[in-house]
Amino acid sequence: MVTCQGDWFVRSCARVLRGIGVIALVAYAGTAAADEVTSKGTVLHGKVTGLSGAGITFEPEYGKGALAIKWADIENIRTDGAFQVLYGEEESDAPLQGFSNDMLQVGATAVDVKTLHSGVPIGAAGPSFNDRMRSYWRYWDGSFDAAVNVQQATTDTTGFLLGFNTVRTKDPTKLTIGATYRYATEKKSGQSSSTTQDQAIGLVRGDYSFTPRIYGFSSADATYDAIQKLSIRGVPKLGAGYVVWEDKLDEDKRNFLQVEAGGAYVYERYFTSARPPTDRDYFAVAFGALAGYYLPYGAHADWRVDYLPAVNDFTGQYLLRNDFGLTLPLIDPISAKFSLLDEYNNQPAADAKHNSLYLAFGLSIGW
Repeated sequence: MVTCQGDWFVRSCARVLRGIGVIALVAYAGTAAADEVTSKGTVLHGKVTGLSGAGITFEPEYGKGALAIKWADIENIRTDGAFQVLYGEEESDAPLQGFSNDMLQVGATAVDVKTLHSGVPIGAAGPSFNDRMRSYWRYWDGSFDAAVNVQQATTDTTGFLLGFNTVRTKDPTKLTIGATYRYATEKKSGQSSSTTQDQAIGLVRGDYSFTPRIYGFSSADATYDAIQKLSIRGVPKLGAGYVVWEDKLDEDKRNFLQVEAGGAYVYERYFTSARPPTDRDYFAVAFGALAGYYLPYGAHADWRVDYLPAVNDFTGQYLLRNDFGLTLPLIDPISAKFSLLDEYNNQPAADAKHNSLYLAFGLSIGW
């Protein structure tokens, strides 16, 4: 309790009390400005931190941690600050002003949450550069990979890997674009340098989901591999697939295993002419499998296998490819990444081996 006596003390205490009053008013205003979410008849005060097609994330006024609340359990929602709400191909930037019958009121705009992609709080100055990038690339996810290896000893080796992969997902379609380049040299003491890796791979693929389990796909990939004497290999494919197993972790993450089959055309041209023909092509049956799984600590493993036997010679002419990747988050958005590519061609160039195996460990920047 503060007691004031005398004019000087009175004036001093008055200033102190006014300061305390201003602080209390600011604290009250901060409390009064808390967001409100009504769920199952209970009004919750706190902060709405994010929106998705599944629901919201909410940090209550008391306690620690965030709550995930489904839209089915929400009766009303109001926020003091503005949100950047992305839905369909549209965007609204305004405070959330209500929710009823699956319709979210964003300022003066009613948004069907079935079309909602995401929503995040924005500052008083409006969307930032990052917010605008999020809007432009809302359906795109991907990564840029880089790895370098250097050794200086009796044998000197240097090499690098560059990779790019991006996926645009908007139900029922998915578009995948990827490219990888590997290069390495080796120099033994007293000898000239030789190339041990020189490979480029590119991929474009489109998927269309007919049902949650059944989908169709078309793809085209190309490979250049100087070590395997491969000038170019082109493989267009068309087929259908089935999701054998799926475990939805949230709106954007899932564990899965799917298989697919279809038709393909394989065209190959080699550097060497030691064994005619230099060009080779055949129609093939395309068998494939894909899998993805989230591990502890945010790590993720993905795997793909392709088996392409010739239609007229299943055992005498075929191509088998395995691609495995393991990423482990370090500091957002940077992850450590291990990758393995194994390819078996039962009819390689005359002076090349049937099997080629590539391993790499580096860093990946995701978005």
